[in-house]
Amino acid sequence: SPTNLDNLIPFVRLRVGDLNPSSYRYLDSWIRTALVASIDKLTKWWNYKYLLDSNFNAYRNSNYLSFTYDESIYGVIEPGDKDVLILMATIILLEGSLENSAWNFHSWRDAEISYSNLEQSRTRNEILSKLWDELYNTLKPPVKKLARSRKQRVISIETRS
Repeated sequence: SPTNLDNLIPFVRLRVGDLNPSSYRYLDSWIRTALVASIDKLTKWWNYKYLLDSNFNAYRNSNYLSFTYDESIYGVIEPGDKDVLILMATIILLEGSLENSAWNFHSWRDAEISYSNLEQSRTRNEILSKLWDELYNTLKPPVKKLARSRKQRVISIETRS
């Protein structure tokens, strides 16, 4: 079912190069799922700036204090965050596509003929690696932190003899 993220579907299509409407490689529902998964995956990166309701619509976290743009004018997702969301959706979509076609990469050789499409696999991996690098350069990933220490006062007991 449609979500309030559907307006970003054409931008994800542009990013993955799926531009011919008569022969789309990715269904709108797949891209929609990737966009929803992006919001979910980026919640820690964005410090829970955007959340999802039960219908998978994104909404702004009312406890997050530093929204720059008014939601009534620019929509739920702020303009600066759209590129990051589209980038993450692209990564999710391409990783799923790569996983789905992983069994299609092979090579063989006999005495006269050899065939290999392993280079295609390497190319896809390089593209994904570049997308991850772009994401890391655009948005700081969450960092695992150690638990805070608790201070306790040490009470010394003096014994006198």
